Amino acid sequence: MSASWALLITCEHGGADIPAAYAPLFGDWRDALASHRGHDLGALETARRLARAAHAPLLFSTTSRMLVDLNRSLGHPGLFSEATKGLPRRDKDAILATYYHPHRDAVAALVAEGIDAGRTVLHIASHSFTPRLGGVTRHCDVGFLYDPGRSSEKTFCRAWMRELACLDGDLILRRNYPYKGVSDGLVTALRRRFGERYLGVELEVNQRFALGGAEALASIGETLADALQRTLGRAASCR
Repeated sequence: MSASWALLITCEHGGADIPAAYAPLFGDWRDALASHRGHDLGALETARRLARAAHAPLLFSTTSRMLVDLNRSLGHPGLFSEATKGLPRRDKDAILATYYHPHRDAVAALVAEGIDAGRTVLHIASHSFTPRLGGVTRHCDVGFLYDPGRSSEKTFCRAWMRELACLDGDLILRRNYPYKGVSDGLVTALRRRFGERYLGVELEVNQRFALGGAEALASIGETLADALQRTLGRAASCR
């Protein structure tokens, strides 16, 4: 990684918090809030480890995606959940103004700051996915989501995967899985806004690690952070 690059870590689904004013809407959704529907289990812990290891700024939210999904664009059908999509327009606008725009604007501001300083910004958005969805097991431990049409993102993800595989050959690593790297999301929007001086990567970690307990989650987080440092050239390559 060039010294002219700037690194940024974010986590859009870091918790299942529901502000008190909206708590009455979620009386029938408690189980959903505690599940992958409410937040990305383990994603914030992973983001913190990456940011700490790389000495990178971390921006995150612990407001549940069931209030409003910070990783969805305005107008996306999944922006509001079943619990909030029926709210009046003024209430939705208030939620957007208080919880949605501040996070996304802060991320965009850091990207702009790095680019204005003459640097290329590498943004890693930490997410996680449920091991089974719709009765189908997802055979993946860590997924790397990027735009395959962008050579810089592809090269970076391949290098990170190589270092990770070298450190732990038992991990199942996949590219653009379990989602496509060009699907709607914060990094997709930032690519359109900032162009080639911005690299956006979504890291998707299997929630089996979080469900396996603190030690399992810490282990995969440390391995990912170690591999990232090697990919950035801040530690000797494993290969």
